[in-house]
Amino acid sequence: MTEQQAIAKIHSVYPSGKKEGLTNMRALLARIGNPQERLRMVHVAGTNGKGSCCAMLERMLREAGYRTGLYSSPYIERYNERIRLNFVPIEGDKLASLVECIWPHVEACQEEGYHITEFELGTALAFMAFAQEQVDIAIIEVGLGGRLDPTNIITPLVSVITEVGMDHMGFLGSTIGEIALEKAGIMKRGVPVALGPQKKDALAVLMAAAKGAGVTVIDPDAQNVKETDRSVTFDVKVGGETIKGLTVSLPGKHQSENACAALGAVCALRKKGYQIPLEAIRRAMADVSWPGRLERFGRVILDGAHNDPGVRALCLYADKWLDKRNTVLLSGMMADKETEKMTQRLASRARCCVTTTPSVPRAMPAAELAQAFGKQGLKTYAVDEPEKALQKARELAGPEGTVLCAGSLYLIGELRTLLRSEKEFAHVV
Repeated sequence: MTEQQAIAKIHSVYPSGKKEGLTNMRALLARIGNPQERLRMVHVAGTNGKGSCCAMLERMLREAGYRTGLYSSPYIERYNERIRLNFVPIEGDKLASLVECIWPHVEACQEEGYHITEFELGTALAFMAFAQEQVDIAIIEVGLGGRLDPTNIITPLVSVITEVGMDHMGFLGSTIGEIALEKAGIMKRGVPVALGPQKKDALAVLMAAAKGAGVTVIDPDAQNVKETDRSVTFDVKVGGETIKGLTVSLPGKHQSENACAALGAVCALRKKGYQIPLEAIRRAMADVSWPGRLERFGRVILDGAHNDPGVRALCLYADKWLDKRNTVLLSGMMADKETEKMTQRLASRARCCVTTTPSVPRAMPAAELAQAFGKQGLKTYAVDEPEKALQKARELAGPEGTVLCAGSLYLIGELRTLLRSEKEFAHVV
């Protein structure tokens, strides 16, 4: 089986997959020997920032000398990105071998009435990969929610919950409290919990759900948060010691909050005997990377802000570092998102906008999104194909202007592939 055939197999279960709580995962994992039971893991949920938190935690553990696994979603450009070994996307031949091994069990599950979903299959593949590679510790990012997410089959060393906000309301609930309760579903009796900074309503629910488990809440010293357009530096107390001037090489003030969630996990792991020295933390945070999050390609900025909390964070960055008069927005969104709220926020941060249609079935047509921005008084051009939309946005921005791309991670992935194909950015991975 080739890499391409393996990925086609993974995608092929999408039409027939049927989520049934955690029943499918239990059935499939039992057939392949429950590889998750041989792993030491950290489980990360949250509405926004969980990917960045996972990247920071992985980088700190790797800098401290541990062999890491990282399972995250969605991928930006290649499926392989979802399963990383020491932060390197899994090699194609390894992925193909895993799919070849698991496929008879997927078919057997289907015959028994367990219709495995694509995400469930991907999660099982990640557990198999990490067990085969004998990683020291694996960071597992929740796909959606927490309580019924396929990753919630595990008992981790520590559970982490980043900021809880309004997203996926059709699945998780219509209030912050209801959504927080779904995220809290990853908490396990006796497993310590690390919480990123939370809104009051969410924090009350999360603390009540912790049921006496050791809870670590770390906040950045708000008086000493300093930003550049490429990084954020802040003071923070970690396990009784103050770290002065900790720099995170991901831009945006919100990354200081994501870092605090990761540092809370570090505190819990240290108590369990993991050796993660302060200097390793400093080196790791100054070198962490996470594609598609305020990532710069010359005069083009890619950001995967795809819900209202993410757009708010992006707008704070734009207000501080971008001149509206020289900024052209390039946006493509999913039809099931809070489009009106997001277009309201983004419209006042750009001189004009180009809308496009990401290449996925759930995408909102470019013309429909253009109408939404037009209602906010923003001059907008609808260009269906992302490649032509990027070209149009660059023309409108001119050589001194900035193209700010936001609205969907699917769009960011398409644009990142286009940009990396240009000679100037061929070195970017």
